[in-house]
Amino acid sequence: MSLEGILEPQSVAVIGASRNKEKWGHIILKNIIKCGYSGNIYAINPKETEILGIKCYPSVLDVPDDIDLAVIVIPAPLVNKVVEECGKKGVKGLVITSAGFSEVGKEGSIREKKVMDLIKKYKMRLIGPNTLGIVNTYCNLNASLMPKMPERGKISFITQSGTLGLALMDSIINIGLGLNKVVSVGNKADVQDSDLLQFLDTDINTNTIIMYVEGIKNGREFMEVAKKIKKPIIAIKSGRTKAGRKAAFSHTGSMAGSDDIYTAAFKQVGVIRAKTIEELFDVALALSTQPLPKDNKVAILTSGGGAGILAADYCEEVGLEVVNLSDNTRKRLEEILPPCASSLNPIDTVGFANYKLFKNVIEILLSEEKV
Repeated sequence: MSLEGILEPQSVAVIGASRNKEKWGHIILKNIIKCGYSGNIYAINPKETEILGIKCYPSVLDVPDDIDLAVIVIPAPLVNKVVEECGKKGVKGLVITSAGFSEVGKEGSIREKKVMDLIKKYKMRLIGPNTLGIVNTYCNLNASLMPKMPERGKISFITQSGTLGLALMDSIINIGLGLNKVVSVGNKADVQDSDLLQFLDTDINTNTIIMYVEGIKNGREFMEVAKKIKKPIIAIKSGRTKAGRKAAFSHTGSMAGSDDIYTAAFKQVGVIRAKTIEELFDVALALSTQPLPKDNKVAILTSGGGAGILAADYCEEVGLEVVNLSDNTRKRLEEILPPCASSLNPIDTVGFANYKLFKNVIEILLSEEKV
């Protein structure tokens, strides 16, 4: 079943909507309203008649209209009952923010399996449980705990950690990086990374995908899907050490696996692995705003020889080829470069770094067939 009902819903119900400003049910409902979501919004709470100007219904079964997405914000022991009600109502997709499932051990795993039995019975889709929600900037939907809506852009973000996702969102907003969709996947009981990659690959508002990964449940399926994705995927993978893998399991119930295996697998299917948060953002910004390169052949332009050497070393380490420029290109470069500058690749302007010079050199390099 398609993820459109979750990621591009025409209507949203918040089950567990609350008047208490400290509760997630209040925060999520408020975020949906204040960010300007234009679809129908329903608050579900049997003890209230109205919250934040939105009429309350005792159950989704009492809502007279169709519901695409239900965000469930209630204690874990009560979730099964409302999931069944959502199934009977014909809700297309669920986001369960509640914790207390497979990430807490055997009892939680049993509870999560019961939820999945209902999801399959009623042919719904589920993100979570143990998630902080979803964002879609193009329909002004902030069904999450994220206090601010990021700028609209072409990058979509899949994160397995909700709290870290919130921190990363703050950084993204501060640097002005535009986003399309943000999905906090939580325990991944139903919707997997591979499902989201397939959806985003056909999403006209996404041109770059970034991921925070603790573990992948079905590695073979992920590799098969990732290899077919036509858009850049940049991932930062935690759980590199024994201590980190143990922490990942207690966080989302994720079996992190050997870091070397992930490194090899990502490389095999073309997923770019970022080593730091800063690198994740830098690579995403570059790939989302520039045309994608056709191959691995590069030219390097620098105003200092040392920087050119470091760049050449790094290019070779990551599989890029620093090509030999054609005689015609070198001749054209020598006509505009300072007398003592090098027309070999890397091109070194020996301290001269004005706008006009760099612009002209770049234009010549871009006309080189080998680059």
